[in-house]
Amino acid sequence: MKTNNNKAKSKFSFVYALFFLSSTAMFIVAAIFTFLISDMESKTIASIQNHLLVAAQRASVFIPVEELDLFHTVEDMERPEWDDVRVRLQTFAEESHVLYVYYWRYIGDGLIQYIIDNDDDPEYMVTPELIFALEDDPFTEDAVPRIMAGESWVADLGVYTESWDSLISAVVPVFNDDGTIYCAAGVDLSDEVLVNMHNNIRIVRYALIISLVISVLSGFFGIRSYNKKAIQSANASFSKSHFLSSMSHEMRTPLNAIIGMTTIGKRAEDTDRKNRAFGKIEDASSHLLAVINNILDMAKIEADKLELSPVDFDFEKMLQKIITVVSFRSVEKQQKLTVNIDSSVPTYLYGDDHRLSQVITNLLTNAVKFTPEGGAISFSASLVGEVNNDCELHIEVADTGIGIAPEQQHKVFNMFEQAESGTTRKYGGTGLGLVISKQIVELMGGKIWIESVLGQGSRFVFNIKIRQSEKNHEIANEHHDTTTHTENIGHKSNKFADFNLLIVEDIEINREILIALLEDTGLIIDIATNGEEALNMIKTSPDKYDIIFMDVQMPVMDGLEATRRIRALPDRDRGRLPIIAMTANVFRDDIEDCYNAGMDDHLGKPLEIERIFEVLHNYLEARF
Repeated sequence: MKTNNNKAKSKFSFVYALFFLSSTAMFIVAAIFTFLISDMESKTIASIQNHLLVAAQRASVFIPVEELDLFHTVEDMERPEWDDVRVRLQTFAEESHVLYVYYWRYIGDGLIQYIIDNDDDPEYMVTPELIFALEDDPFTEDAVPRIMAGESWVADLGVYTESWDSLISAVVPVFNDDGTIYCAAGVDLSDEVLVNMHNNIRIVRYALIISLVISVLSGFFGIRSYNKKAIQSANASFSKSHFLSSMSHEMRTPLNAIIGMTTIGKRAEDTDRKNRAFGKIEDASSHLLAVINNILDMAKIEADKLELSPVDFDFEKMLQKIITVVSFRSVEKQQKLTVNIDSSVPTYLYGDDHRLSQVITNLLTNAVKFTPEGGAISFSASLVGEVNNDCELHIEVADTGIGIAPEQQHKVFNMFEQAESGTTRKYGGTGLGLVISKQIVELMGGKIWIESVLGQGSRFVFNIKIRQSEKNHEIANEHHDTTTHTENIGHKSNKFADFNLLIVEDIEINREILIALLEDTGLIIDIATNGEEALNMIKTSPDKYDIIFMDVQMPVMDGLEATRRIRALPDRDRGRLPIIAMTANVFRDDIEDCYNAGMDDHLGKPLEIERIFEVLHNYLEARF
């Protein structure tokens, strides 16, 4: 496991290094790009300011002082020179590519007087009547001291925006012949576009930085998350490999027993030794079948195909069957097994009794397995509550076994893992029972958990939601016989005498096994080796057969197609002919395919004799 983790970490150390190098490069490029944008912006603004300053200097000598001195009052605007100067200023503005050109003089006491400009809109043009205090205009208040000191002045970007409708200005002094300052000449441009450009560049700069930070952080956490998942995947791969190794051992062990005992049985000359070999073969076969069923259930879980098939069932009778199986091993180990079913638990429930039985069997089997000789095991079931026939059951299985350490308890419900790696080797088992149990409990709307102290025992608890069966109202006072129908039927010779069974199976050994299992039943058995042959036999003798056992996967014509064609034949006088599927395909979708084709029931391979008798009883009972 450590080697696996180290390889994954080593691989991603290189990825981290590349990531940090690329991130650093991105930051450097972004910084350079931001600097270039700022430099370009600064140069653009400086160029515009220089342009304005040059235009203002040209304006300072464009209109002679003698002409400007003609305009002191509103009456002076009636002079013919007024219009002539305005026209000349308009031409100057066009040639100099400025919006406004204007003149103002400082008249003392903190006041300035505008003289003339190029604007021809009466609402906005400046005239000698426009006199205002410097304190009313921050721009002019800042400019006047510099102008009076003989300096030029250019407004910063956006300074004029608040008071003069988005203008940027340059102002220079206009000198008398004696070198004294007569007034100021100014030019304006709209700086709205520049201000917007400046703001947009600022937004782009911030967006670039933020997006870069987000990109780097996202990349970092993405790689970190991927790294974590990769390590988890590597661990899962290791766990799965370890699991497959364990499963190989679990499957090969009973197979070895089956093969070995078969050889011993064949060589044995006395009956007792043969029977002992057959008994070992039977035990190993049952163990192997349990392993295969667990693996199939895990495949269903991984494919999200594990489903429930609810039926009415007797809870206590279901539990009696489980205890009968479990108690055999418990008695061998001299363990005390106690069962307590609260009287509030309904007799009949509506749910998947097979899956619920699977969970309880897994928990009790584990309790027996991990509890030493002379230990104690207890089972209890109680009703938590009931609303409109919907019940919540609380079930506990406790033992005085080896227990599980706190740091290992979270693993027992994980796929392909056991609390301790040596558990399988020491106690046997696939380690899948609790994983499957957890999935079943959650499908039943419940939750399963563990309470355990190392060396003192474990307590597995689960709640499920299940409906109360309507049979509780119908047969509330009925006495519950603990003997099942299959137990009453399976060992009675000639129970089905004179009934005709058609077995449709292409594999000879399977036919031989089934015929041998049914040899004491009195059934009259015919054989068909494929679906087409069976269809022809039904056509030839439409009323001969009472029931058909139909394999699904066969050459020439498979069992599904044969069933569909049989169902398409004219109705028989004696009613619907029961067709029972025999197949190793035990997934829910496969079973549904059988029902959709017209089959009545399903027998999973390997065939179980009790289940065969149960099916025969169910479908031939009406003919007894």
